[in-house]
Amino acid sequence: MFKELEGIDRIEISHDSFFDNNSEDISSDFHLELVEVLYPCHAVLNKLPCQLAAYDIVISRKFPRLEFFNKEPFSLRLVSLDFKRQAVLDMLTMANNGLVHDIFKDLDQAESYVHYTGLDKMICHEGLNFCQRIAEAGEDGYFVDYELSLACAGFLTELSRHYHARVRLDSSRFPSGNVHYTNSMTRSGMIMNYLVANVQDVTLERMAQHFGYQPKYLSRLIRQLFDQTFSQLKTDTRVSISKSLLELTTKSIEEISENVGYPTVSSYYRAFKEATGLTPSEYRKGMR
Repeated sequence: MFKELEGIDRIEISHDSFFDNNSEDISSDFHLELVEVLYPCHAVLNKLPCQLAAYDIVISRKFPRLEFFNKEPFSLRLVSLDFKRQAVLDMLTMANNGLVHDIFKDLDQAESYVHYTGLDKMICHEGLNFCQRIAEAGEDGYFVDYELSLACAGFLTELSRHYHARVRLDSSRFPSGNVHYTNSMTRSGMIMNYLVANVQDVTLERMAQHFGYQPKYLSRLIRQLFDQTFSQLKTDTRVSISKSLLELTTKSIEEISENVGYPTVSSYYRAFKEATGLTPSEYRKGMR
């Protein structure tokens, strides 16, 4: 199913949005849902306001309720695909990319999704256009199914290229299952999800206990995954969250400082200016 939503200013997307009123939910083991942003907008992802650029993609096995909005009208493309040629996808996609494997195999919780950005070269957009033309050709049968699977595998392969730079960890929600048996990208996302959810009072010891690690091992793992210390990652996450709140909400700086875990407004000002070169007030003024 391919469906474009045009000229909207606010909409809530969920699993039901990918099915017509008179159609049945026929999700297969290889069912995939995604939203492609066709005009810049905002969304609440991972419980935080987030700016989405044109051609950003949010992908899930089963979409939770997510709100998309903007002051100016915008457009989205909803895509729902059921894959019948497992061998093609396994051969061309999953075996070579752990994150795609997790999307198909493990992202079966209603709250899991991945946000891809930096797709402005439009290769993924044109890949989806090609998939849509095949799906809407009005033909059926083995060869059409095979061709669609090949086209989708090509799209997913391109989506996964440079995925370390394309996946936004702070606005994706990764599976909350066993962190020990996932690929490095999903593991990074699970750590980031915990950090974002507990940013007010997170400590290395509490995070280590949550994931079943020793603190020293988790410290080494964070450096390996993020090329940062735990303290640096925590500060960067606090600043990143506060940027979104400054840009997209009317919360006071005092509220934002408390929301992201700083004991005083002055300590928040110092950390923010050290990271950005601007005070929170200057940053907010420049973004509006």
